[in-house]
Amino acid sequence: TVSIMKLWTPQLMIFFCMVLLSVLGVLKEKHSRDERLIEECWGEPNVIECTRKCSRALRCSNKNYTCCWTYCGNICWKNEKIFAEV
Repeated sequence: TVSIMKLWTPQLMIFFCMVLLSVLGVLKEKHSRDERLIEECWGEPNVIECTRKCSRALRCSNKNYTCCWTYCGNICWKNEKIFAEV
């Protein structure tokens, strides 16, 4: 007789590999290179604005602010201040 464990082992291995691949795919989508690109802040932020640092994921807690880079590092700045009109 063939044991039940011998029949289930390959199926369980395939299931776990598929789950692992799907989890890795989601992680890769979360940390894609396009999301990590940030714009330059146009203007000169003051001392208070330089204290509003972005998270490590380059995000801001306030939705009215966007993460951009300046001479004082990556900061959260008001959306209308980031891009200069030409």
